[in-house]
Amino acid sequence: MDELYLVHCDIFDGVSKEDFASYVVYSKANETRILIHKNAQGQSVGYCAIHFFEQNLEGRQSTVIRMEAGLMRAYRGKNRNAPFVCRQVLAYRLTRPGRRVYYLGALVHPSSYMLLDKYATRVWPSAQQSSELDYGGVIGQLARLFGLKPVDPDKPGVVHVGWQTRDNEGDRKQWQASANSAAQFYIHRNPGYTKGHGLLTLVPVTLGCMAHATGRMVLNRLSRLFAPHPHGHRG
Repeated sequence: MDELYLVHCDIFDGVSKEDFASYVVYSKANETRILIHKNAQGQSVGYCAIHFFEQNLEGRQSTVIRMEAGLMRAYRGKNRNAPFVCRQVLAYRLTRPGRRVYYLGALVHPSSYMLLDKYATRVWPSAQQSSELDYGGVIGQLARLFGLKPVDPDKPGVVHVGWQTRDNEGDRKQWQASANSAAQFYIHRNPGYTKGHGLLTLVPVTLGCMAHATGRMVLNRLSRLFAPHPHGHRG
């Protein structure tokens, strides 16, 4: 717990040790799995916690997946959490075929939204799925269930989180100038992410969604495997 919180503080600001413990380690979820990344010296450098909350939504048995993840700057890239997340979610999904499963995020950084846009078949909100009619139903109930307070009642979907990624001014300028359409959509919907505001984001987790995510992950690995080596050969 102490070691993970030190890692967390290297990545994020605005969260006490007690809140970190209750969110990540001692979650009230029905099931929790935590992946800890370590370097060659055995020191923790990142974590990915995934929680499965079983809820009754709109009269149906459902599961809401929530996650917290962070990786120190020197170890970022290569989507290190994706295989772990896909394994955990697929195993849960296959053992509960009749249950509705959603991922609910209160995303505090454009990079998190970009990953969802890349791997999920359907994301609310998005440029393609931005209808407040679709976005406001289930997600409004979930916001109440998890006590997520809106920053502005007139602008549903942006909530107080408090977790602030330790980006510097150069990082923020790079994100503002990013050509990635998902990143720009996120910044437009949640310009206060640097203040710890989170964009409520919902993904219906279906077997089709899982197959799509797994396929994208395999393609990414193959593209890295066969990418030209800077010296013309592989060691």
